[in-house]
Amino acid sequence: MRRGYKDLAAIVFAVAVVSSCAPVPKPVVIAPPPPPVVAPPPPPPVMPRPPRGAATTMKIPSVGPDGVRMTPNRGLSRDEQIWHFRSALNVAALNCQGPVWGQIATHYNKFILTHKVQLSKSSKAVDREYIARFPGQNGLRVRDTKLTDLYNYFALPPIRSEYCDAALRKVTEANMVPQAALPEYAIGGLSDLDGIFIRFFDSYAQYERDLADWNMKYAPAAAIMSTPDPVMSSPAASQPSAAQ
Repeated sequence: MRRGYKDLAAIVFAVAVVSSCAPVPKPVVIAPPPPPVVAPPPPPPVMPRPPRGAATTMKIPSVGPDGVRMTPNRGLSRDEQIWHFRSALNVAALNCQGPVWGQIATHYNKFILTHKVQLSKSSKAVDREYIARFPGQNGLRVRDTKLTDLYNYFALPPIRSEYCDAALRKVTEANMVPQAALPEYAIGGLSDLDGIFIRFFDSYAQYERDLADWNMKYAPAAAIMSTPDPVMSSPAASQPSAAQ
């Protein structure tokens, strides 16, 4: 029995000797996790652009108390509306060219012959209105100046295509209207044509708001573009005298 204890002691001793001679294991080095991948921010949305390729700075008519834009075709007398309708068709006859729009000039010449009595009556009535409205001034000169402004208004380039299409329809219909019914047709037709401009001005005002918002969010501080004061410019249209 004692011999067994001696053998066991010898074995334990031998194991201890062997263990003391074994190399100390190196510590395991755990690499740190890689840094998180940060995705770059998405690019900003495209900077808003003016509708229909319009200029970046335009003056557009303001909105009146009734919520409608104050275009040159607002607040007119009955005869002024008839004359403004004639002026709208005249601008189209001068500015709308091509195989389709070129028909406007032919239809316009027929229009002023078919309705010459009413058109002459309205023109004389507008003369009297201006003479009474501007006492002590040359009322007819004021009228001519306003008529030049009106021709420039109707010649606004960005909406030329839509305007010419509508003018062709209106002058064609006007030639089929009985002479006695022209005043009512002209008043409604002027409203329809002016609506083209009002819709464009509304879309331009929305562009200005969108641009201001884009600049606030995305433009570099040194390059922020302030929303320009609206300035509308359009090439002058050829204008015949008011008596035509």
